[in-house]
Amino acid sequence: MKLYDECRDCLYNSQMKKVEAMHQGDERLQSFKEAALALCDGAPQTSCAPLLMRGIDGVHRAIFGGIIDYSEQKHAFNQALLALEDDIYSRISAADAPVKEGIKYAMAANYIDYARISDLDKNSINEVMDAAARSVVDEEVYALFTKKLEGASTLAYLHDNCGEIVLDKLLIRAIKAAYPRIKVISVVRGGPIINDVTRADAEEAGLGKLAMVVDSGAAIPGTYLPETNALTRAFLKNADVIISKGLGNLETLYGDLNGAFYMFMCKCNHMAERFGKNLWETAFVCD
Repeated sequence: MKLYDECRDCLYNSQMKKVEAMHQGDERLQSFKEAALALCDGAPQTSCAPLLMRGIDGVHRAIFGGIIDYSEQKHAFNQALLALEDDIYSRISAADAPVKEGIKYAMAANYIDYARISDLDKNSINEVMDAAARSVVDEEVYALFTKKLEGASTLAYLHDNCGEIVLDKLLIRAIKAAYPRIKVISVVRGGPIINDVTRADAEEAGLGKLAMVVDSGAAIPGTYLPETNALTRAFLKNADVIISKGLGNLETLYGDLNGAFYMFMCKCNHMAERFGKNLWETAFVCD
């Protein structure tokens, strides 16, 4: 997907709030602002938001000597959702169609995104629960999804953010309960970037109990095929079903993975318009 002006402004503003909070009074802050703004202004439309975010983080590393650190927020959201895990799964498993119910929660959890919303806190979980309650799963896409699951032996699940991954895990649990022969491969980021999921975060969330966890090989808040490792590319090539979570994966993959299923929340105007949704509405689409 191309890089919209809205993406440049959104990424710059959200990360600037975080960096200003991290480095209050640091004389290097102005240098970071100028370099990050120049990077955003100069990024070509042929780029995409996840690559631009990787660039902003690179500027931070060069000036401050480390990443833009979201470790505290990642841990907080993982723990907050883990505390609700049993209750949420009881709702999913009690539904007439547990897999469909699991999709609602997984889509809604995409709200937990520090690239888009800079002032998230634990109260944001209420927004996730409200979004899950009002989510509608596209029946045509869902029918195609379940048809593929019926004949599948492998599922590649491309994860997005921390906290969100706990509800991804519950969807995987529902899928495995309905289709026990399916083996799930969970793909996480190849290194820390924003509040995206790494191997360590997946371990904290207990994802390895249900899936084989691998990393993409790249610290990009998406799955950018030219920079993924050979293992990830092989899994994506051979998987019977692919689930792509979040806007970062959508922006790096849409149109390149024939038949993949995308679950996300429309957190910006151009995504809402592109997929015929309202702003902050969830979406379940197939490429």
